[in-house]
Amino acid sequence: MRRVSLRWKISSLRGSKDISHILDIVESIEVLGHLAIREDGVVQLAEIRLKEGKSLEEISDLGWAEVLEKHEEDGDVIVVSMLCTHPFAKTAIELSNIHVQPPYGIDSERGMEMRMSGLSDSIRRFVSLLRMLMPPDKISVHSIRDGGTSDWVDELTDRQREVVSLAIKRGYYDPNSNVKLKDLADELGMARSTLGEHIKRAEYEIMKKVRDDL
Repeated sequence: MRRVSLRWKISSLRGSKDISHILDIVESIEVLGHLAIREDGVVQLAEIRLKEGKSLEEISDLGWAEVLEKHEEDGDVIVVSMLCTHPFAKTAIELSNIHVQPPYGIDSERGMEMRMSGLSDSIRRFVSLLRMLMPPDKISVHSIRDGGTSDWVDELTDRQREVVSLAIKRGYYDPNSNVKLKDLADELGMARSTLGEHIKRAEYEIMKKVRDDL
């Protein structure tokens, strides 16, 4: 079994016509989960930050994405369910023996990051295909069971590292702390529910490594 982390710089994403177009509309779009796989695409739960003067309707005009429902709006953060019919997303989700791990997404400053795990041969074939279609700037591949301790930080997304680092810095994990999730969410400018999801998934990844190392 292998786990792979893929990262693209913003300059690399601008070389893709489809990705470049969505970056003209959003500051960031982050997929929090997969709600359903349909014949025509993948229904995703996504957090969107629009650029000033842009609208959700413009995302649906892209041709490979359709906003199905707006669930909540907190400041500049909008949580929606969205149908993605882009070949890259469909291939990644549907490919046999590979599991794409949310959250993942595109940020106008940080670029794009995606993690997946699966059988070694399947991961190898997918990465080879990806190198031809949309070459990542960084590929990190880890054996899920390599017989030794590995750096758990590599298992977290950039956003998860950012959230956990702030939580530690603000004393969220201190036994007598009065810091709440809402405090951290306000400081990072994201919805409380979204921050809670990031922390929960980060804690899960960290505890899995602790379990393996023990």
